Amino acid sequence: MAETRFVVPQGEFDLIRYPPTRDENLRAWDAADELILLQLAEVMENEQIARVFVVNDAFGALAVGVSAALGAAAEGGAPGGELHVVSDSHVASLAMRQNLERNDLPYPTEWSVGSDGAWEPLEAPSTAEGDGQPAGIDIVLIKIPKALALLELELAGLRGAVGSSSIIIGGAMTRDVHSSTVTLFEEGLGPTRTTRARKKARLILTELDPGVAPQAPNPSLYQLEIEDAHLVNLPGVFSARRLDNGTRLLVEHLPDIADEARVIDLGCGNGALGIAALLNNPTADLTFIDESRLAITSARLSFEREFADAAPGSRPSATFRVADCLDGLPGESADLILCNPPFHQGRAHGDDVAWKMFKGARRVLRPGGQLWVVGNRHLDYTQKLKRAMGNSQLMANDPGYQVVRAIG
Repeated sequence: MAETRFVVPQGEFDLIRYPPTRDENLRAWDAADELILLQLAEVMENEQIARVFVVNDAFGALAVGVSAALGAAAEGGAPGGELHVVSDSHVASLAMRQNLERNDLPYPTEWSVGSDGAWEPLEAPSTAEGDGQPAGIDIVLIKIPKALALLELELAGLRGAVGSSSIIIGGAMTRDVHSSTVTLFEEGLGPTRTTRARKKARLILTELDPGVAPQAPNPSLYQLEIEDAHLVNLPGVFSARRLDNGTRLLVEHLPDIADEARVIDLGCGNGALGIAALLNNPTADLTFIDESRLAITSARLSFEREFADAAPGSRPSATFRVADCLDGLPGESADLILCNPPFHQGRAHGDDVAWKMFKGARRVLRPGGQLWVVGNRHLDYTQKLKRAMGNSQLMANDPGYQVVRAIG
């Protein structure tokens, strides 16, 4: 069983991963989370901290530690503190809420990252009233994301939210801290230094330079390779510069789509599979689903770019849904699901997300409905779909990828 006891200066907590994993070696935190919270404790010994923003908290370890620290400070007579969490990931939000509940701690105010980097409030249980960028931030704790393009976008938004007195602390495992990472902080915020490594993690400490005015990175635009269709890809969204080979293989072997079929692009990214399906049959009713809010924005922008000039009455129908796989959709409601599943969550490789997608597809597909999946050959989705769906058939393959179909 995976370790769940998380001990940091702010207290001892019970943390688990979401979604659940079968890998007993995976915990809901890493040494970088511990190092960031240790640094926070040292800061709070000397300064009064009331408003804390946490960015990219994967499973809620940082939120749990900060929430406990603010609560302890309030019990000690300090003014009430505020915790705000900024994330692109819906699944990370679910993981954080789960672990806050497990430790009897309140929800924070939640923010997403907009396409221009600006922070946008989410409709969460404790979301503060009002819109627009936050202000009056005492300290920002940033977990460095795997995608540097996402970090660049986040730093552009952060620059508009912090002030000269704000304390900025980044952290990551050493494998994720490169000279390019430091350069992004320097160009986005100001003078930056790194600490010595500890338990294979290190901190990035930054001071705000009022003269720095970073620009959010532009989205990329590339061909879908069907007619003259193009895809819009925001920073941090899968397949940043070109159509990935697995998606290309499935696009080349899309099944025939019946008129007015209900189709789902599951884990849609920039919407490549769904856009291809609509080009195949524009009468289809498409639902784009992804847990990344930037991915859903990318899919929406791709859809609008491709079909904005459609004649009145002929514009395809599309719904865009931020969700954890197929959660919340009614059973037996889809005719076709197209999917290029992720085989990792952050740095951890595994098939837990794919299994959840497959089991959800079995529930959501109508009798006779089809699930079409593409993946690396070594993932062996042919056998996995047989176990999850009761059947599978290899429909196409190349040296690196396989397209597999299962019938509901």
